Amino acid sequence: MEEFKKKIAKGLDLHKKGKINESLELYHQALMINDENPQLFFLIGTAYLQKNNFIDSITYFERTINLDRNNLGAYNNLGGALQSLKKYEKAIDIYKKLLLIKPNFSDGYNNIGTCLVHLKDYNNASKHFEKAISLNPKDYVAYNNIGLIEKEFSNFNKALENFKKSIEINQNYYLAINNLGNTYLEMKEYELAKKYFKKLYEINPNYEFILGKLIYCNMILCEWHELNFLVDQMKTALDENKKVIAPFILLALIDSPELQLKSSKIFLKDKLLDSKINYKSKKEKGEKIKIGYFSPDFRNHPVLHLIEDIFKYHDKSKFDVYAFSLEPNKNDHMTDKIKPYFKEFLEIKNLSNTSIFELAKKIDLDIAIDLCGHTALNRLEIFSNRLAPFQINFLGYPGTMGAEYIDYIIADENIIPENEKENYSEDIIYLPNCYQPNTEFKNITKDKLRKKNYNVPENKIVYCNFGPSYKITPEVFDLWMDILKKVPNSILWLLETNVSTSKNIIKEAIKRNISEERILFGKYLPHEQHLKRISFGDIFLDTYPYNAHTTASDSIRVGVPIITLKGRCFASRVCSSILKQVKMEELITESSEDFRDKAINLGKNEQELTNIKDQIKKNSLNSSLFKPKEFTKNLEAVYKSLF
Repeated sequence: MEEFKKKIAKGLDLHKKGKINESLELYHQALMINDENPQLFFLIGTAYLQKNNFIDSITYFERTINLDRNNLGAYNNLGGALQSLKKYEKAIDIYKKLLLIKPNFSDGYNNIGTCLVHLKDYNNASKHFEKAISLNPKDYVAYNNIGLIEKEFSNFNKALENFKKSIEINQNYYLAINNLGNTYLEMKEYELAKKYFKKLYEINPNYEFILGKLIYCNMILCEWHELNFLVDQMKTALDENKKVIAPFILLALIDSPELQLKSSKIFLKDKLLDSKINYKSKKEKGEKIKIGYFSPDFRNHPVLHLIEDIFKYHDKSKFDVYAFSLEPNKNDHMTDKIKPYFKEFLEIKNLSNTSIFELAKKIDLDIAIDLCGHTALNRLEIFSNRLAPFQINFLGYPGTMGAEYIDYIIADENIIPENEKENYSEDIIYLPNCYQPNTEFKNITKDKLRKKNYNVPENKIVYCNFGPSYKITPEVFDLWMDILKKVPNSILWLLETNVSTSKNIIKEAIKRNISEERILFGKYLPHEQHLKRISFGDIFLDTYPYNAHTTASDSIRVGVPIITLKGRCFASRVCSSILKQVKMEELITESSEDFRDKAINLGKNEQELTNIKDQIKKNSLNSSLFKPKEFTKNLEAVYKSLF
């Protein structure tokens, strides 16, 4: 027994020093001497848990409990391991057994509540968190968890209140600090979001994705003084395969398909994956194909502005089309407009992943289409369970998903050239024209508005961009300012993200010797008014590497030329694809110098500008860009070809 104790003691010492593999070796040697010691099984289970080897850890915690029915640590860790494997019902059963032994164990109620959150049982989850607080008023974890539920239902003030209570108790509790930042971000309080993300970065610079969030806030606010430093840190971390930045944020930073693929794979590294499956559905000839579109954006949103006519024109005699809404209908007029286009409009936000999977299987979907990708409010994990034989990434996210369970991405030959195929995890479906759908008609306000209604001078060349501020990089802004310098009779018209961002943009313009009066901002407008506003622009200056998408199509629709810089990534080639479709390739550039020169020359040549505007209007009439019936037929041909 002396040898047994020595091996345990030495193993425990190594364990405490973080040398898990070495400690496990000694533990297993001890096990050969004595396989009836519950503490040894507990130590082995804990070591495996720390290695994220949840299956083996479960085995040893179960052995511990068989030998010691009152081992609280074993019950707690067993529940944690089951949680990590997303076996929430089984985890709840274990935590309930723990509470029978120790009814006043607040962590037990917390853990059950967390499992119930994953099961979307928010009401019972809240009761368990409140019970935890009643047992332990300083339970900062429970306050944080209640905050998450309030945030889920957009009760932001209550969410903030609970997160702040959590960090009042534990000022360095990183989860609550992160959640405070996330909540302020969702509330569009970007300076406050940045404050908390920065605090978390200072406490724990290796916290997953915190650097990316801090970068994103700087991008939205157009605060660029520390951006290069942060981006360098991000690149180093990506080289080390660390979870440092969400793929969506990277789109606006670096034009590298290789890095985009890598970041997507890192982002999904610990998410549930199944093997890539491409198989033929056993459909009878003439049987309808069942398509499910999954999105949080079946509302007044750029994605729906593009795709709504596709839903309308789907051939319902050959396709059953379902909408799976990841966000509830909030009395949105566009949601109400499109609902009749579907066989069923299913609101699934509050359904668990298992319930969504069962619903898709009950419908017997043939094709599941993700219209969201790595953007906000996504539910990527539901696709990992395989909702349909064919799963497709389309429109909502301009890049690769990096997921083995997404089989295809819809593109065109301009968007993804043959030589870039290797940088996409999906097989590529090429549409014959531009990959981007558009509605046939859009309502443009009939109000008799003029430039003066927007405080835009009549006698100036109006360069414009109505995209979000995070797409404006310092390099792009430098180009824009150079253009304004060379075209003195010009202004730049931008969308106002918030007051702080506008002030920062003005500061940056002044640094580059451009006066404040030459930078104008327009507030958010309803879409039909927004279209009218765009028409008063003379030249749309595209962003790089994240191009305009919906706004680009809108600009072409009202006859405003876009000058774009074509890159390598999907996101940096969208405008090129649109311009090619309306036969305006002369507006596509491939260098910063060419972009600047073209914008200057066009701004100085009134007649040439007029001719190009006329040409865009003429070409648009004959283009397939605004012919959704034709687009839908091409898309349906693709769907049919899968079977």
